[in-house]
Amino acid sequence: MSDEPADESIILLASFANAISAHLAKNQLEAAEIPCFISNENRPYGPISGGVRLHVRRRDLAAAQDLLHANQVPMQALPFIDEVDAAAQTVRCPRCHHTDVVCRQEPEPNDSLLTKLRLWIMAPEKPQCHCFQCGLDFEG
Repeated sequence: MSDEPADESIILLASFANAISAHLAKNQLEAAEIPCFISNENRPYGPISGGVRLHVRRRDLAAAQDLLHANQVPMQALPFIDEVDAAAQTVRCPRCHHTDVVCRQEPEPNDSLLTKLRLWIMAPEKPQCHCFQCGLDFEG
């Protein structure tokens, strides 16, 4: 049997995929004056070997969990978007079919003179689009 009391035993609080995340959590605990330490930090294949581990005393476990969980943002599910509806709403470049496209009908202050003239003089009915993937300018 162990000579140390149960509340003084060291236990694993959390395991992290990288050392940066582990050190951020450790800094939060130390700022709250909860003693802790990191192990498994310099082992190759970190996540495969159990990740970077953060340990606390058993008596500090509840306070440490409350502190770390209070700063986590809960995950939320995104609303379901039908692929047909999403494809209809997304503008695609006619040349490369990429979706990294911006469309507008009014010029912005940082636009080039050519773009401003095209939008002012031509006064297009359809929005003027630019593909950031291939650089093509086209009507949307």
